[in-house]
Amino acid sequence: MKNHWISRQALIYRVICSFGIVILLFAACKKDHTEPVKEPVKVTDYYPNSGNKGTLVTVEGTGFGGDVSAAFSGTTADIVSSTAKAIVMRAPAGGTSGDIVMKVNGETITIGKFTYQELTIKGISPKNGAAGTHIRISGEGFGSQSGPAQVFINGKTALIVSASDTLLVAEVPEAAGTGPVTVKVNGKEASGQTFKYQSITAIKPLTGGKGTHVRITGSGFEELVQGNYVDFNGKQALVVEAADDHLIVIAPDAVNTGPVSVTINSQKVTGPAFTVVASPVILSVSPLSGPAGAVMTITGTTFSTFTDENKVTINGKQVALIAATPTRITLTIPGGTGNGKIVLSVNDQVTEGPEFKDQSLGISKLSPENGLAGTRVTITGTGFNAAAGQNAVTFNGKRATVVSASETSLVVIAPEGFTSGPLKVVVDGQTTFAPADFNRAGVITLAGGPGKNDFVFDGRSGAITVDTHGNVYVLEAKLNRVKKVTPDGTVSIFAGSPSGQSGFRNGTGTDALFSLNVGSGMAIDDQDNLFLSDYANQVVRKITPQGVVSTFATNIGYSSKIAFDEKGFLYVINGFSNALRFDKNGQRSTVNLSGILESSRPAIFGDTFYAVSNESIYVTSTDFTGKRNPSLCGANYGYADGIGPAAMFTDINGLTSDGKGNILIADNGNRAIRNVNISTREVTTIAKFVTGSNDGSLGEARFGSMGDIAIGKDGTLYIIDYNNNAVRKVFLK
Repeated sequence: MKNHWISRQALIYRVICSFGIVILLFAACKKDHTEPVKEPVKVTDYYPNSGNKGTLVTVEGTGFGGDVSAAFSGTTADIVSSTAKAIVMRAPAGGTSGDIVMKVNGETITIGKFTYQELTIKGISPKNGAAGTHIRISGEGFGSQSGPAQVFINGKTALIVSASDTLLVAEVPEAAGTGPVTVKVNGKEASGQTFKYQSITAIKPLTGGKGTHVRITGSGFEELVQGNYVDFNGKQALVVEAADDHLIVIAPDAVNTGPVSVTINSQKVTGPAFTVVASPVILSVSPLSGPAGAVMTITGTTFSTFTDENKVTINGKQVALIAATPTRITLTIPGGTGNGKIVLSVNDQVTEGPEFKDQSLGISKLSPENGLAGTRVTITGTGFNAAAGQNAVTFNGKRATVVSASETSLVVIAPEGFTSGPLKVVVDGQTTFAPADFNRAGVITLAGGPGKNDFVFDGRSGAITVDTHGNVYVLEAKLNRVKKVTPDGTVSIFAGSPSGQSGFRNGTGTDALFSLNVGSGMAIDDQDNLFLSDYANQVVRKITPQGVVSTFATNIGYSSKIAFDEKGFLYVINGFSNALRFDKNGQRSTVNLSGILESSRPAIFGDTFYAVSNESIYVTSTDFTGKRNPSLCGANYGYADGIGPAAMFTDINGLTSDGKGNILIADNGNRAIRNVNISTREVTTIAKFVTGSNDGSLGEARFGSMGDIAIGKDGTLYIIDYNNNAVRKVFLK
């Protein structure tokens, strides 16, 4: 009996527990049930606003659906169709002009006025477009005998190009804007569907490359990205953001310079051109380390003049910029960036710069930026030790003497035997490098000089060349001889009369005689044999490295400057309009030239002959097929770097090729060494000097004049400075 009672108790307990669980589950389910949020009812447009009975009126908006009814001035209208975004109703018979009132799920909305009349707009096509688009307006009642119909788009008068009683074709006016299409006839007015006006007012940026994010500003864009087709000069771009007044797109991989266009519903609008430019290049960063508050300068190419189009990060942290030009960006080092790469992005075109050290020690400037052993160099920066001996300075590993020191400046002496490379400062365990390598560059007087008689030059006469061992040969045309200058500056007569006697005699060294002229030229082959044009004797003479003189070619006429090409052919300028070409065996042919200066050394690169114009202000080029470019670079007297005719020279006295696609020019009138990039025709200045005779860095040295120019195999230049009666040696690296 007792066990039976216990079983009944357990059964009741289980029933109660089960019932409780059911109640809890029901409550949980009820709690988790989320009622959908109803979208509010909103009307964005309706059309037409007039017509006869039976006219179909479309109401557009959001939040429609469910129980919908409508009335025209109180008269019930039939609902033809209903969706969440559009309701179509029929104007009832017996209705009167007045308000259209609509009910949606019990909510009453006044739509707008409807006028019962014959004049009505049933539709427009297209429904969007740019200025100049022709839209077809269909309807009734457009005809009139009292005057033509008028069409307005968003209140602005549109030109009607075609008209009938049921169809008007109108041209969208400039700056129409988005708004209803309205027709006025016989004092009556009807409005139809809203026309969406498309325009592109601006793109930003205007330059870039593949991957550049471009903001297109305008009107009438689709707010769904897929509704906008954007192309850059015919190449489709990816749309990543869309709104009525702007689009954000990414320039495609195959982007070319050309207009940006947006097409919506087959209607195209074209905006400004997007110009493809090269990716940015960082040439230098100064300083490469430093404390918060120090100003950093980044130099290079293809930067944007709009500060916001340049983005700089240090160790991944973006830094605010102060200013930007096409070649220079300045910013304030924020501090706390940590050590890391400097990265520049210009309109999403990214380039990586050097490493930056987040520390107190830093170098912002070197003055001068190049020099020779013994040059005093001022190092400007931060974090130096005021005790000179506590600052360790090296030039590409060579220890320099620190003359004076402060916390922001060091004065050091460039050490003997240094080579071009990084300049490093170490202070209290911290290390920093100069923004760019310190180059062993400058000018020394190899031989001669003011008051010395090592050479005798007559104006800009003379020629210079250098052999593979660094020996320099100088043609003294006035004294009919060739002098040799060894690498240590020792000068001797290599061939020709010590007294300056003229004549025609082969022999060795001073036994040989020449009859030279102001225009006589000299060149050297790859075996270190000299060749010179013996003007009065009308021959080409050959001089071996041992000084043995022979006759290489005869009966050449009165010839002047000469040069070798890379294949070993010798070219001799033979008058104002042609040159003679000789192979290694002395066989000759003629190259047609025109307008070249006979008294200036030409240069040859590849299959093209580069010579100075008769006015000494521009360089011509003629290939060996006779095709001539009368002005590779230069056009007027003056001094200016630039491309092609934008560059200016004054009195070019010599040219030489570096064998790498550049022509080096001795611009005597400007006391400047100029460089021409053959492929781009761009002229730049390597160094420009003031008048004088000083040796020193490229910024300190001076020249009295510039005659002929030659280049050694290591890139060192040799120039006749005839006003200083000297041969100058120019180190460029």
